[in-house]
Amino acid sequence: MKRIIIAAAALFAAISAIADDFDEAARGIAGANPQVAASRARYEARLEEGRAANVLAGPEVDFDYKFAPSGVENRWGISVGQSFDWPGAYAARRKANGYRAEAFAQLYRAEFVEKALEAKQLLIAIAESRKQLELLRAASMNMTRLAEAYETAFAQGETTMLEVSKIRLRRFEIENRLAKAEIEDEQLLNNLRALNGGAGCPEVPELPLTAHLRSLEEYRQELEDNDPGAAANRRLEAAALADVSAARRSALPSFKLAYVHDYEEGFHFNGFSVGISLPLWGPRASVKAARAEAMAQIQDTGDYSVRVNARLLNDYRLCSRLDSRVDAARRLFADDAYPAQLRKALDAGLITLFEYLSEYGSYLDAKSEYYTLCGELAQAWASLERFSLLP
Repeated sequence: MKRIIIAAAALFAAISAIADDFDEAARGIAGANPQVAASRARYEARLEEGRAANVLAGPEVDFDYKFAPSGVENRWGISVGQSFDWPGAYAARRKANGYRAEAFAQLYRAEFVEKALEAKQLLIAIAESRKQLELLRAASMNMTRLAEAYETAFAQGETTMLEVSKIRLRRFEIENRLAKAEIEDEQLLNNLRALNGGAGCPEVPELPLTAHLRSLEEYRQELEDNDPGAAANRRLEAAALADVSAARRSALPSFKLAYVHDYEEGFHFNGFSVGISLPLWGPRASVKAARAEAMAQIQDTGDYSVRVNARLLNDYRLCSRLDSRVDAARRLFADDAYPAQLRKALDAGLITLFEYLSEYGSYLDAKSEYYTLCGELAQAWASLERFSLLP
């Protein structure tokens, strides 16, 4: 029992180390991704637009000059004034901008996580591709050695041309699969370079052959506590409601205060003026638009919650099923002695060459499918554990 516990602890430590390697590489790629950087700049620009709309208009300077009839001195006047909205409007806009700033920060984190997840899953795909290449290269070398042995035996009259041809056909099939796998691996690397902003590729960790799946309730709690998309929607909803308040206050009268200086008939006059603007038509439409925008954001928040919970459930069910299938297959390929056993049986004459090639082909297909399952499991698990990628 003690040995089982120690082995389980060692396996968990190995899984955690591999996951950390993938996470570190994925975060680095997301940080270098141009789309993520562009999103951050766009959010900052939108935030500055909101702040710019909540400052006082520039002061207004008016000058007038009146020409008098002959014999009467001309008159002139100057005024310097400042217009401002109803005072509560500025506070409401400032509150909305504050919520929006928090929302944009969370939206950036959400985009970072999704891009890091994309990078992590691409790294997993490359790690799986490396395993497939390793398998096919070993198979190609095995077929090359077998072909050389049978070519020699045929030259010595110890085998038939039919057997030599059969080996050649199987060798061509494996080398063709290897060539296709190498092309796919190169394409994955090119995609990773593009995701990394055109820079070189980071070191790709080993493909994890298992996952440490937690309970569904733990993942639900993690989603509730850490999802930046949900946090952003809550802030955007609060900002939209604050925009409604700001629109209402903007419908109230605005004011203009000005210092006035006039010169008439040889006298200088100093004073002030007060102006009131009475918005009658536009503000009603602005309030209606703000309410509609708030309602739309509330609907978006609800829709997002439904979608992310559905995604969580789908990922969890897929990961659970793949984990059980991989667990069973892992024991099958634990020692990987089957190819050597087949070769011994062939050399001892216990099976024919055709039986060997058929069994070896079945082995290659089965192990390739095993690596595919491991890759699918790792990708599904990465989606479940995506909040470990938060900046």
